[in-house]
Amino acid sequence: MSRIFSLAVTWGLADSNPCSRVSRIKLQNQRYRYLLPDEEPRLLAQCTGKRQHLATMIPFAIGTGARKSEQLTLKVRQCDFFRNLIIFDRTKSNRPRIVEMNSEVREILLPLCKGKRPDDYVWLFPKTGKPFVDVKRAFIRACEDAGIEGLVWHDLRATYGTRLGEAGFNAYDIAKLMGHANISTSQRYVRNLPVGAGEAVMLKNQRRHNTVTSEDSGTLRVVVNS
Repeated sequence: MSRIFSLAVTWGLADSNPCSRVSRIKLQNQRYRYLLPDEEPRLLAQCTGKRQHLATMIPFAIGTGARKSEQLTLKVRQCDFFRNLIIFDRTKSNRPRIVEMNSEVREILLPLCKGKRPDDYVWLFPKTGKPFVDVKRAFIRACEDAGIEGLVWHDLRATYGTRLGEAGFNAYDIAKLMGHANISTSQRYVRNLPVGAGEAVMLKNQRRHNTVTSEDSGTLRVVVNS
């Protein structure tokens, strides 16, 4: 309603926005759902036949924390196999974000990019040869057949952040890797570390991971590939 009145004011159809004088109700819209370790193999087992594209899309989402829009519009030129980096240039903040490939993501991307031109999309719909518009329907059905409830595609991105948090990455590291503009968004992933997280934190202190291009990048690859 407020948006409608704002547009009306802009277009000269109204003198003011009456909604601006009404306090907005604060909603708790943060999700804390992520893909559990025992759910992952069950979900991937359903990615066959017409859902075959999900067999590569899901591990990629978990391994990079990519938003759906970033993933579906990913082009070959954004995959740097020399440095093992992915450059997301169509992000929510309109600022490029660089994410390191783990070994699984690299193995997924290599055959998908082979023989394609730099401006070709990584994922193409087999019947049309055009990029996917959405994968919502196939994903929902795969979850249903796997007996997984309450999971949406964006929760795969949360899975990436959760695994980083469980491995001892702090909110600042996670914010940079996930492209969060606000550090409070990243803090949700480090709120409840499981038993044994102290060892992960100690390991992090021994092997500094301040940037995605740090000299020792093995831990990050293992974290998002576990």
